[in-house]
Amino acid sequence: MPREKKVSRKAAAAAAAAAAAVVPTAAVHVAVGEDEDTVSLGSDRTDSTAQLTDDEGISELETYEQKVREAMDLALEKSVHTRTNALTSLTTAFQKRVLTPFLLDHHQTICDLVERSLRKGRGPEQVAAARLASLLILSLSQVNEAEAVYKMLEPVLTVALTDPSGPLAGRQECAYTLALSAFLACHDLADVTSAMNTLHSVFSGSLPKGNGELPNHPPAVTALHTAALNGFCLLLCLISPTSIYTMANKLLREMFDLLGCSDVELRIQAGEGVALLYEGARTHDDDYFWNREGELCSALKELATDSHKFRAKKDRKQQRASFRDVVRTVEEGELPCETVSVGPQHQRQELLLDTWSLKLQYSSLCRALAQGLSTHITFNVGVRDVFSLGPPPMQLDRNMAALARRGQKKPNRESPASKARQMARNKNRDNRAAAKTYDD
Repeated sequence: MPREKKVSRKAAAAAAAAAAAVVPTAAVHVAVGEDEDTVSLGSDRTDSTAQLTDDEGISELETYEQKVREAMDLALEKSVHTRTNALTSLTTAFQKRVLTPFLLDHHQTICDLVERSLRKGRGPEQVAAARLASLLILSLSQVNEAEAVYKMLEPVLTVALTDPSGPLAGRQECAYTLALSAFLACHDLADVTSAMNTLHSVFSGSLPKGNGELPNHPPAVTALHTAALNGFCLLLCLISPTSIYTMANKLLREMFDLLGCSDVELRIQAGEGVALLYEGARTHDDDYFWNREGELCSALKELATDSHKFRAKKDRKQQRASFRDVVRTVEEGELPCETVSVGPQHQRQELLLDTWSLKLQYSSLCRALAQGLSTHITFNVGVRDVFSLGPPPMQLDRNMAALARRGQKKPNRESPASKARQMARNKNRDNRAAAKTYDD
């Protein structure tokens, strides 16, 4: 079921005010060339040339926000290149800092920028606008304004996604954004169901036609269908186990058909969809099995041991690793178990991904946040609520953070034991390539 309503605006703004200053070392630079076509809002240098002195009475956070406002102004320029660079810079800015208090006052302006670029933009501009939309809702995910933003952008994202004449790259990014935005901001099951139906209508283009044969699409179209299927599976995480149990047979038949497609990413996504459906259905009924489970297991085992030489070696390796886990889930009920370290170096936390649902949610956030994953998963209350990580840790100023980093022990790579291990490994390494001689 969709998660409960978020905290109040006043309480969330107070909690996010401290989080907004989390990246003291991330300075902001907006470098505008002669044609104002290049905008950059990303720099991790400790000494920032954009930071004003204390005598001028402006903090680093205020300087950062001022540069964000400048990028917002540039997103209204006539030049397509300038607008695209400005939207990309805004996305980077929202990745590197949790700017919830700032966005509470400016989310309407950002929405207008995104909507304009999604309606009138083409290609890279539409991609940049869709990514900015996902970062906007991620930054507001702890407050009720996130749902209002989603309701404003959902019709535009849906039109852009389902427009057959639109650029495929933009449609693909809209699929990811629509799914992640609905996952974070929707509190009404009807809204979640509507988004799932939209995504299903897109990836159903890869399902078998009337003659039972799978369609042969270009790689760009297949990538769009993979993105839509990924988003559909993400929204399945919001559905109750009872509802998943009810529709599992129909969806498993579709996933089974997609296992035979020629694209490795779509096959892997279909396999993870199978595992996710089994996980949800067995939460409702421990003894659940599909009536064609024998055929399904045979297909999964074949993909888990695929050694066909006409597939790329990298694709075979990636496919086998993924489908081995899927086979264990379907046959033995064994779920994946992976532990990842998240957060800044001096404030690490262990995140246990012990279900397919959590694994999918984490990978979706990794894709959207990129370089800002550590910052948001540590200080963004909405993101922490997704993984039940509790309240954000205490903020550390520069001096305390530096002391914490210096206090961490580094592995001694010059110890006698390390040298002995290295020498033993070198003896057993294959040095035939180095021993080859080449004649002129």
